[in-house]
Amino acid sequence: MEYVSLKGTINSAVKVISFSPYLVRFELKTAEQNYNCLVAKDALNFMYLAEESAPIAIFGHFNKRHQLIVDKYHVKNVIQNFSVVR
Repeated sequence: MEYVSLKGTINSAVKVISFSPYLVRFELKTAEQNYNCLVAKDALNFMYLAEESAPIAIFGHFNKRHQLIVDKYHVKNVIQNFSVVR
């Protein structure tokens, strides 16, 4: 299995495509090309953080359909959009 690390922006709406197991789909736009991405690990948290045109860095691998399965992600500049009171 070959792993890749990419930086880009979320180019489409983040959509839930399966509830059991919870599976989320989005399109990643990099300087070179666009990738269809799937998030299964920590998908609920990803739905909360991700929004269209947000910068993102991901680490994952490709499946048989040439979709990028995201193992780790980091959505940038999220803190500026939310205020937290403890």
